[in-house]
Amino acid sequence: MALNLNPVHGPVPKSRIFAVLAMIILLSEIASFEFMLVIPDLPHLAQHFRTLNIAWAFTIVLLVGATIQPLVGKASDKWGKKNTIVALSVVFVAGSVLCALATDFSMLLVGRALQGSLIGAVGVSYGLVRDIIPRETVPVALGAVVTGIGMSAVAGPFIAGWLIDGFGPQSVFWFMAIYVVVLLPIYIAIVPESDVRVDKPVDYLGIALLGPGIGVLLLALTEGADWGWSAAGTLGLFLLGAVMLIAFVIWERRTPNPVLDLKILFGRKFGPTVLAVACISYMMNADSMIRPTMLEMPHMPGISYGAGLSVLDFAIWTVPMGVVGMFAGPLGGYLSKKIGAKYVLIASAVLFLIVMLTMSALPVTQWQISAISFLAGFAIGFLHSSNGNLTQDALPKEQGGIGNTIAGMSGLLAGSIATAVTGVVMAQHVLMVVPTTHTVIYKDEALTQGYYVAVAIGVVGLVIALVMRHGSKPARGGLVEGEGEGGEKTSAAPTDAMAH
Repeated sequence: MALNLNPVHGPVPKSRIFAVLAMIILLSEIASFEFMLVIPDLPHLAQHFRTLNIAWAFTIVLLVGATIQPLVGKASDKWGKKNTIVALSVVFVAGSVLCALATDFSMLLVGRALQGSLIGAVGVSYGLVRDIIPRETVPVALGAVVTGIGMSAVAGPFIAGWLIDGFGPQSVFWFMAIYVVVLLPIYIAIVPESDVRVDKPVDYLGIALLGPGIGVLLLALTEGADWGWSAAGTLGLFLLGAVMLIAFVIWERRTPNPVLDLKILFGRKFGPTVLAVACISYMMNADSMIRPTMLEMPHMPGISYGAGLSVLDFAIWTVPMGVVGMFAGPLGGYLSKKIGAKYVLIASAVLFLIVMLTMSALPVTQWQISAISFLAGFAIGFLHSSNGNLTQDALPKEQGGIGNTIAGMSGLLAGSIATAVTGVVMAQHVLMVVPTTHTVIYKDEALTQGYYVAVAIGVVGLVIALVMRHGSKPARGGLVEGEGEGGEKTSAAPTDAMAH
């Protein structure tokens, strides 16, 4: 039987809270592992399956994850967040086994598509933490969920290297399958289910417009560099995605049971949070694209960067980022509870700006990169913990599942925009292309300009965080019942959520 975290009959033992939270963190970590383990494996998979389109093994996870997230969010609100995560985990295991047994590239892609179903688990887990953890502990607990991101950032490259070198490129998928199969029964036994349910008809048309609309935009962003940004196919996808999202907004204004109340989506709490976090996370994603190029490239005439690192050396140089991130997440949650999540988000933005400006000088010594990675770890931990608390404090319980998944979709879109824009900026400053390997050698300006663009967008996020009112008070572990969008108290109104 799941552990009881209901404080009605007295204080809940901290050991019980830690046990539940540990299982949520460990299972949520697989959403990071499905990227962290596969990215270094892509060249090996390309050789194994003899394909030039191996990037699709990464892209298809994003596309499927973004497309189904609104449905995942609604399912979690209607049938339970734990139940939804368990069901997605079963699909993920099936996809992992299919990838491990794949005999051709198309079979691998089908398996990766099934793995993409679990991307929404982190957002649903945020809602689950809010629903089951005692309210006074929620802000710190939300920050602790970020620990999984730090753990995967530290362990992922080392696990991937050990598996690929020792057991072959498909062994990473066996690892992920076994990881979830071992954890899932313990998760089911320990973690209680949320008692929040929304007994409303599902807006399938809204879901069909929102999820696939975001998916179409992601496809245009991820493939635009190869197809050409002015190509008819790329422009057509951008137009189609935009039309679908506009149609979504129009439909949501008319339907009696919208996917997410537009007053919340475009309100003074949720809206500014999503925009600020998207702009600030742009810096994180731009850096994750530029930094490997800068450090793994051998030094050669015509460029001032290049350390010639292997993938393992790169992991060692940047390991402070993951280690610090594991501790910065709970610390950010604690600070959110004490001073307000807005100020933690502002601290994240300032730290990221320092990292971007420092990296734009193209440092290539280990102590410099380790020191910068130390700051980046705090920035990442503070970003995710403040985002979790700001999002929960902007959402009523009965819309927590769908609200969290929409916030997650905005993060995917921001990451894809950062990758696409950074790629476009860098492509304007190519020094040469090695004929034998087709390796692109970029001028110094490609990297520095990429960081400067990230700084400009990060400043926009910082300004939004500075001027928004939401989060200026200590985090409370969720929107207070009866509080309006602007923070004012309203009269209690009937709700479709049934809390037992």
